[in-house]
Amino acid sequence: MPTTARSWNATTPKGRDHVQKSITLFMGSWTAMNDYRFKMGVLLADTALPFEKAVGVAKELDVSYVEYFVEAEKLTDEHAAYCKRFLDDAGLQTHMVGCEPNPFKTLHIDEVELDELGTYPEFARDLENLRRCMSFAQIVEAPQALCSGFAWPGEFHMPFKRPGPTWATRYAPGGGIIPSAVQERMVAAFRMVAAMADEHDIDVLLSVHPWEYVNTSRHYLEIVEQVGSTRFKAKWCPGDAMLAGEFDTVTTGYENLKPYLTSLHLKDTRTIDGPLCKFEWCELGTGDPDYGALFRSFARDRLDVVIAVASHYEPPGGTPADGVRLNHRKALELMEAEQ
Repeated sequence: MPTTARSWNATTPKGRDHVQKSITLFMGSWTAMNDYRFKMGVLLADTALPFEKAVGVAKELDVSYVEYFVEAEKLTDEHAAYCKRFLDDAGLQTHMVGCEPNPFKTLHIDEVELDELGTYPEFARDLENLRRCMSFAQIVEAPQALCSGFAWPGEFHMPFKRPGPTWATRYAPGGGIIPSAVQERMVAAFRMVAAMADEHDIDVLLSVHPWEYVNTSRHYLEIVEQVGSTRFKAKWCPGDAMLAGEFDTVTTGYENLKPYLTSLHLKDTRTIDGPLCKFEWCELGTGDPDYGALFRSFARDRLDVVIAVASHYEPPGGTPADGVRLNHRKALELMEAEQ
């Protein structure tokens, strides 16, 4: 067995050096024994650091991929060229680019008539931002651009306080029910997105997120299968899906998303009171999802997915970047335990 990093203090220079050596030994051992290598990455936004320093964290963790958001006003060819050079110098590859604000995340499509969709100002703005994000992604050589699955009624209306007024009624049936009229609008919108993706020869990474209509694997399939485009891929966090009431997310949820899954949004959650939307972010491996079993499924299926380490959790006395470092180390420990 390779030496593991679990007993070392990764906040000291000596500890960090030992952790990196242990990671190298472990990853090599896993590859040799199972002929499958996990593709590790970092979601830069979760470090809460400027782009250049966040890239430094990814490089420190010796991952191969990064995912990141770019403010709408910075979606320019010049900024894309800068990001590409900076990441090339760091030996990192862009796996996903998202626009900040994330297209469709706060858009209430239930309030837009189908025949008004193409000219609705908020939708037109988000669609244009997504188009610019696709162009940016082409320059940095990212295979996909991110978008969201439209705000669930009661979410993101201002002034806004969580839980939203509709939370309990959609939590109880495991993600709620999307009315057929809303499905029709979503499918029409995503067909526009798919056509735009075809023009750019790029895939669309649709996030599965608890505050939106696409909040579970079942709702993802319900919409994407109607769209009928191979351009759609999935960015999925099992903790988020469990928070939305999909309790079998690591088993059935994974099987549902497996044909689409290219990005695992790796963070952990612990539900305190689901109907009241009381939960907490926590250290990876201490929350509700069985990530060890999920990693075992990835290896069994030889899934081509980037594990984009996130956090939302800050260790006591630490920073968001420390939370990312901790979750990365815990992920490797879980992988080691499952071999």
